[in-house]
Amino acid sequence: MNANRKPTWITYVLFSEVLVVLVFIDQFTKDLITKSLALSQVDPVIKGFFSLMYVQNKGSAFSMFSTKSWGITFLSVISAIAFLIVLFLAYFVLVKYWSRRLSMCLIFLAAGTLGNLIDRVRLKYVVDFLRFDFGSYTFPIFNVADICVTLSCIALAVLLIFNEKFIPEIPFADKEEEKPMYHNPLAEKESGKHIEEEMRELEKKEKEARK
Repeated sequence: MNANRKPTWITYVLFSEVLVVLVFIDQFTKDLITKSLALSQVDPVIKGFFSLMYVQNKGSAFSMFSTKSWGITFLSVISAIAFLIVLFLAYFVLVKYWSRRLSMCLIFLAAGTLGNLIDRVRLKYVVDFLRFDFGSYTFPIFNVADICVTLSCIALAVLLIFNEKFIPEIPFADKEEEKPMYHNPLAEKESGKHIEEEMRELEKKEKEARK
């Protein structure tokens, strides 16, 4: 990570385009599902394992808080705040520390947050449609935005835990270099004289003791 480098306008455009493209894919696939499937309809892709199923999720990722009446309003506010914070961090990391990979992870997180936020504001629910079955267990149904959030969180954890160069330098974590002591010839000379005087005193006392 090079804090001295500054991103060009092309970098800003590319990162912004990634955000827009991810949100577009999320919204496009949701719109396609709502037009192709009836509510709760299941369309098997890989029988017994993967299928498309249109559900309306009034909760957060993987249907959390879906049974709460206040869930959609609460999650909309939280999502809006989270999106603004994550988007700011994505560009802050890019400008301040020139960490493109860390910034890209945050862009994915922002895209996933925005994708589901659009649904909550526009529809009052989130469209989920990706369903995986493992025997008798059905994994919580999710969408493209949830994938962006999950992948970004995993990538962020890997970068921050296993790759220290992506962590901004923390001033108080640096080891302070030992500063060399100031060389004072006059003080050393006076100290030497003092030692010589003490040695003379000791020799004088030893001679007196022998007498």
